[in-house]
Amino acid sequence: MLRIAVPNKGMLSEPAWNMLAEAGYRLRTNPRQLVVQDHDNGIELFYLRPLDIAVYVGRGAIDVGITGQDLLKNSGTAALEHMPLGFGASTFRFAAPNESPITTLEDVQGKRVATTFDKLVHDYLVEHGIQAETIHLDGAVESSVQLGVADLI
Repeated sequence: MLRIAVPNKGMLSEPAWNMLAEAGYRLRTNPRQLVVQDHDNGIELFYLRPLDIAVYVGRGAIDVGITGQDLLKNSGTAALEHMPLGFGASTFRFAAPNESPITTLEDVQGKRVATTFDKLVHDYLVEHGIQAETIHLDGAVESSVQLGVADLI
């Protein structure tokens, strides 16, 4: 059976579920259900956290997954994007307090950047010739500046 990872929640979940339903796949009937076997179509759907999908695919435990390109790039796994699905979008921005002297990308040089997407931000900065410390946080990233952990987010 083909193993497909599907976002269990978040902004990608509903469009992914709709796409799969329109294609004729059987979906879960209970939000606590983690796996759905659709023997008629020869697939198993695994409802996983969008953050984890690229890791499962990259390690070969899942054949294909639906997740965000940002999550894929940040995962650092061997998983590859095969096709954009036309839903879900995100824009990354750097943000610093109004009184901060940081107003351009060049001003990030030598600073501390707090983010949930540490690999993605690090790679972006390196690509633009900026050396900065990236600090991984999972939530309330905006508090990191006020608490003195970072200069910007």
